[in-house]
Amino acid sequence: MPSYFASSAMLIYDPAAPTVLVRPLPVTDTATPPGDVLGALLGRTRAGVLASLATPAGTTALAERAGVSVATASEHATVLRAAGLITTVRDGSRVLHALTPLGEALLAGG
Repeated sequence: MPSYFASSAMLIYDPAAPTVLVRPLPVTDTATPPGDVLGALLGRTRAGVLASLATPAGTTALAERAGVSVATASEHATVLRAAGLITTVRDGSRVLHALTPLGEALLAGG
């Protein structure tokens, strides 16, 4: 059983009751930054592409912001769009990628 008050593991034995192993709760002094958690979930590059869309952008601008090739930015945008995290609007040969409310919530940690 995890315990906030235990400083080391201890065994509680009573012949009339179940035996209990008490262990201290893990304590961490620093929280994992939200960006690191998102990077672990999506991959650092894809999380960077998603974060780059805090302001809507075309594929070329998205690639420049995220520091990846245009082809890579386009591939990540396709996956993010399929996941419902971004939308893409086409205007002739140009496209504009933008965050959906779900993408915004994910970036905000919600």
